[in-house]
Amino acid sequence: MNLLSSKLIFHRASGLVLLLMVTFTAFGQRRSEEEIKRIQDAKIAIITNRLNLTPEQSVGFWPMYNEFSQKRRELHRAQRKIINDKKAEGQTDEQVLSNLKEVQELRQKELDLEKDYQNRFLKVISASQVVELYKAERTFNDMLIQRLKQRKEEKPNE
Repeated sequence: MNLLSSKLIFHRASGLVLLLMVTFTAFGQRRSEEEIKRIQDAKIAIITNRLNLTPEQSVGFWPMYNEFSQKRRELHRAQRKIINDKKAEGQTDEQVLSNLKEVQELRQKELDLEKDYQNRFLKVISASQVVELYKAERTFNDMLIQRLKQRKEEKPNE
């Protein structure tokens, strides 16, 4: 599997996680700060394990990765806001098309962000480690999806 297809799979998995998170939030299931911290800690553990960073790499990588993650979350929030706040009902085709274009522009910004940070990551970690980062994020997202599915199965009426 080449880097581009790995990135595409990662991007799609991220979108799926985003959709699931929106769905669960819509049903009123809010995560506690403690649960969010546990989720973040698990993600860090998976990435740390997969990348096998040296101490020098860790010093440069983690602040950059955290900044990247925050910017990506902001783009996802903006996409959710457009999708949730601008329902198609009662809107003209032009208005709906405008909303779709806004979401596409945000997706393009996300792709540009990923390209930019990939180049930044390559100054601190190897290309193989960047690929492992994408794999680790995908693994984490898959695990999160499974956890959400299990929770839904355990509490079907909520």
